Amino acid sequence: MTNIQPTRGGFGLDEVHTQITGRIYQLQVAPALAMRELPVHVEMTYRRSRPLELEMRFRTCGETTSVTWCIGRELLTAGLTTASPEVTDTDQRFTPDIQISTHALPGLDWTLITLSSPSGTAEIGLPTYELIDFIDRTEDIVTPGAEGPLVAEADLVALFDDQGPLW
Repeated sequence: MTNIQPTRGGFGLDEVHTQITGRIYQLQVAPALAMRELPVHVEMTYRRSRPLELEMRFRTCGETTSVTWCIGRELLTAGLTTASPEVTDTDQRFTPDIQISTHALPGLDWTLITLSSPSGTAEIGLPTYELIDFIDRTEDIVTPGAEGPLVAEADLVALFDDQGPLW
């Protein structure tokens, strides 16, 4: 269920949040080969101050800890309409950390987000319509293609905050 919460600042809408429930898929090899599904809660945040990325926080039911990934807004948007390019096993050095593809299933379209790290791979299925709704809300904050000046502004603020006075 989507629960979108906008946050306003001095310049209008600064960020938007949503919570989505999906499924995490685990391949189980012992004692027998099987696919296991667990519910997963996903909290998504988009900030005007970080216009190129979405923060996704994943937590399985009953867990108190979560895992956070930053995903490019453009990557998620593209994955909602086309599948990520197929990766061959010939050169694993270039395997993307994040792959996104949308699949039409009877009654509902699901988007599969595959996250890969040195500690393993997670495959998370989320309802596509909820992701599209969230992306639409991010575009109310920063229109696609207008991120450049905001990134430069955020980088300058971070630079001056880290360095202190220059005199």
